[in-house]
Amino acid sequence: MGKIILYGELARRAGVKEIDIETSGKTLLELLHEISRKYGLRDIIFRKNRVRPIFLIIIDNKDYLSLGLLNVKIEGDKVIKIIPTVHGG
Repeated sequence: MGKIILYGELARRAGVKEIDIETSGKTLLELLHEISRKYGLRDIIFRKNRVRPIFLIIIDNKDYLSLGLLNVKIEGDKVIKIIPTVHGG
């Protein structure tokens, strides 16, 4: 079992900071759609059916979003960190 760790507004809106989830064999995009539906995060994570570019999505110390790896199947149980880079002041 893998885990998704949410930060900032994502954690506040979802009502949880950590989500236990099966990561192996799924793409990051599939996982984002799954948690968006379950935790009501669609309007934060997606815009016009694309992942908004305001996040660092870290797996194994790599930012999968900026590297264009959203459709790569994840191998094994991973910890995925989703960190918003936009914040209030």
